[in-house]
Amino acid sequence: MQRRQACGPNARRKKPKASELKRFLSVKCRDIRPSLMMKMAAMAEGIEGCIDLTLGEPDISTPETICLALYDAAKRGETHYAPGMGIPGLRIAISGYWKRRYGMDYSPEEILVTTGGSQASHLAMQACLDPGDEVIILEPFFTFYEQQVLQAGGVPVYCMSGVENAFLPDPEKIEAGISKKTKAIIINSPCNPTGAVFPVELLDDIAGIASRHDLLVISDELYEAFVYGVPHVPFASLPRMKERTITIGGMSKSYAMTGWRIGYAMGSPAILKAMQVTGVPQTISVNTMVQKASEFALNNCDDAVGEITSLFKKRVKFAYEKFKDLPGINTAEPKGSFYLFLDVSGAGMDGEEFADRALREAKVVTIPGASFGPGCGNYVRIACTVSEEMLEEASQRILKILLK
Repeated sequence: MQRRQACGPNARRKKPKASELKRFLSVKCRDIRPSLMMKMAAMAEGIEGCIDLTLGEPDISTPETICLALYDAAKRGETHYAPGMGIPGLRIAISGYWKRRYGMDYSPEEILVTTGGSQASHLAMQACLDPGDEVIILEPFFTFYEQQVLQAGGVPVYCMSGVENAFLPDPEKIEAGISKKTKAIIINSPCNPTGAVFPVELLDDIAGIASRHDLLVISDELYEAFVYGVPHVPFASLPRMKERTITIGGMSKSYAMTGWRIGYAMGSPAILKAMQVTGVPQTISVNTMVQKASEFALNNCDDAVGEITSLFKKRVKFAYEKFKDLPGINTAEPKGSFYLFLDVSGAGMDGEEFADRALREAKVVTIPGASFGPGCGNYVRIACTVSEEMLEEASQRILKILLK
């Protein structure tokens, strides 16, 4: 019997093959590739007994009192959209925190609450960069800066500082990279991935450069509480720098709240308002209950911040002592954050080969330095976010590779 032809509105519909769907992607996304950071995480999946030194987050839970504050906010029915700039109480609490710790004066109008510190820096680039604007990025740098500049149509200009300079940038090199197209400079102190903390003399030199060339400064100070034996100096606290600085802060590290996704930017109300309007189509507003819990944390949990930073001070010191004398390894003692940035070239490898061997032969997961800038190919980053026992075990496993 001859099969009847299908008819009706579905007769000519064709299901596309999965391989054909790529044509729907934009040109800019067709060849997008995961970062080396994501690549290492994917390679580690399914390998039992790995020690993961990639995660830039505290391995401890958020303090219970902060969790209860969120629960209480939900019970009170505070589950609706929040004001676009952030709830007033939280912005007042952020202002109080920076006044308490650093003597800084920010009004609530000079504070924008964002979905994590990463959204704050993303919105700063989107709001401030025109196509072709150049941005000085001090290298090594947090991976997202480069991506955020490019996504805004900007042009990254790199200024590398290696282990031989304790990862502190040279002001003369910074100024040499400035052109008529330069609009901004991004600084990060305490630094991810190196642990460097910029001394006030260096910050003052950068301030002079910003003033002479009329640059916007994006100062990522997310790790401001994690300083060890040296002070954190907010860039905006320098004379005549507050007006030209967007300061990035957040709750993720200091309060062990990485998964809560809340951060903030502080700066000119005119710039912050443009950032807020730019972000509306992305997130509308930041989670109301998370904002209420963050307000509670900032007003009541200074002791918790002290406990968390003390824990990581011990771990960073411990890890530095364990890794600094490994054969072929060179690094600088971190003064802040919770990372080590290891130059592995003395072991006859670049960062990617080292990370690959550490994973395959030692089951230790690290991040190749190329994730943190084009000049960082001979480095790897390790995060001191596991116990001292695991850090010691990781160092011993890597030692065995280096002695082969």
